[in-house]
Amino acid sequence: MSTVDTPVLVVGGGPVGACLAMDLAWRGTPCMLVEQRQERIDHPKATLLGSRSMEQLRRWNLEDDIYRNCLPNDQRYRISFVTGMNGHELLKFESPSINEVRSRSPELVSRWPELAWSPYGKTQIGQQALEPILFEKARRMPGLEILEGWRLAGFTQDRDGVVSQIEHVSTGEVRQVRSRYMVGCDGGSSLVRRALGIRFGGRGAIRPNVTFQFRSAEFSRSHPLDPGNLYYILLPDTFGVFMAIDGKERWGYQYYFLDPAQKTENPDVHAILHRAVGKPFEFELLNVTHWQHHQSVAEHYRGGRVFLAGDSAHLFSPTGGVGMNTGINDAFDLSWKLHAALAGWGGEWLLQSYEHERRPVAIRNTQRAAANSDKNDMVMAEVTPELIGATPRGELLRADLAQKLSWVAAQYESAGVHLGYRYQKSNICCWEAGVEPPDDYRYVVNSTYPGFRAPHVWMRDGRSTLDLFGRDFVLMCFDGKEKACTDFIDAFRQRGVPLVVQPVDDDAVRRAYEVELVLVRPDGHVAWRGSAPPDDPIGVVERVRGAQRPRFVPEWAQPDDLASIALRT
Repeated sequence: MSTVDTPVLVVGGGPVGACLAMDLAWRGTPCMLVEQRQERIDHPKATLLGSRSMEQLRRWNLEDDIYRNCLPNDQRYRISFVTGMNGHELLKFESPSINEVRSRSPELVSRWPELAWSPYGKTQIGQQALEPILFEKARRMPGLEILEGWRLAGFTQDRDGVVSQIEHVSTGEVRQVRSRYMVGCDGGSSLVRRALGIRFGGRGAIRPNVTFQFRSAEFSRSHPLDPGNLYYILLPDTFGVFMAIDGKERWGYQYYFLDPAQKTENPDVHAILHRAVGKPFEFELLNVTHWQHHQSVAEHYRGGRVFLAGDSAHLFSPTGGVGMNTGINDAFDLSWKLHAALAGWGGEWLLQSYEHERRPVAIRNTQRAAANSDKNDMVMAEVTPELIGATPRGELLRADLAQKLSWVAAQYESAGVHLGYRYQKSNICCWEAGVEPPDDYRYVVNSTYPGFRAPHVWMRDGRSTLDLFGRDFVLMCFDGKEKACTDFIDAFRQRGVPLVVQPVDDDAVRRAYEVELVLVRPDGHVAWRGSAPPDDPIGVVERVRGAQRPRFVPEWAQPDDLASIALRT
């Protein structure tokens, strides 16, 4: 059996695993990515890239590639709630098109305040279109080895690292991989999570659903509705949502069941789709997928030198489009910490902060998605045959339901979900006394409160403040305060922590950043801020690099050099 060595082994090449491996390589940490699929997926699975995920991908200049492969750039993001594609439209919700997001005219910003919070809005692109973009970039990254058609067969670990066995799915060839760390990005049925003995908590599987993916040139001509991204069908026995996959001929229909005991094995696809449209139309069925709404979060995100990210750590309801985005941001939180640990400047408690920061975000986001699903169910429960009738009673019922749907549609005003999460009481952020800004799922309160995402502001030179962050710690200095930071800057040098000192002479940025000095982490979150340099600069550096012991350490959580655990799948 041949043996290879790599600092980090990433198991699973979906968007989360790809982003993690790419970010490690971009930072200069070699890694290996193993993915058992030999061909890219054809099913879209996740279909929405949120604004924060787009911000993270900005560092690799993938924006144009993504926009070329998503829905038409001149089409607004539209969601319609209808009693059928040829029935009554009860409510229509709109977000700006990609072209409008990029133009950012004052009139549009006044209508859609989210245009001021990020360079990006909602970007609908299926996972089947996103993965090739990521892999094309990944293959050109020095230090990243990609093995497609290989799966994890087993692993053991001790205080020195992880020894994994990987197997070629076609030939059965087995190789051994020695790594310092391993990350399981291998999905909801994660072999890595099960081998670690980590269970899911939360509500678990909520109800079964079926998705029909189909191709039809006739579908868009079969109804009078405006071009849209999502069409919610509120029709007895045909509840569901049509999803645009390419904006042209490829569509998906998520068929929902209010009764969790309802059988889903042999649905009559033609009957269901024809009822939802309101008349027969020609289509080619591409596949049928059975799946569950979930609200599930792993009890732990780490076992020794092995970590979980993405679906292996949390499972969602698709309502709100936060599942894949939560996983992508797991990757960007973990990557800089693994790099720091391997580069030698990360403290012994830095890797523990990954779970401390990301697990509460997953609980927050899965609960929000499940609440959206519950709202949908409450509305569907009120749909009766009388509602769709062309009668005065039907009109009254539809008007009443339309009012309730505005409450449901609020789930798509979700900028706060994507941009407003924060790392509360993180052991690697310098906390402040007082009340932190509110966490509102619809709106973003820009702040440099420690743990928050550093605000996006357009600078005079046309760049976003986001372009200043990503690789190293950045000390944002206003009003010439960098001149007083000699000791603070030297403290980073003494501990070998990479720091960029960024003087800023821009009134708009100064207002948004609230104080004269703001320390931003490599992942773009605020680690410390103040109106003057800290009294104990070494203490601040020790904290933000994870060298200070947290106030509370669970029994399972040990610093890296104490991790000693042996597991075998």
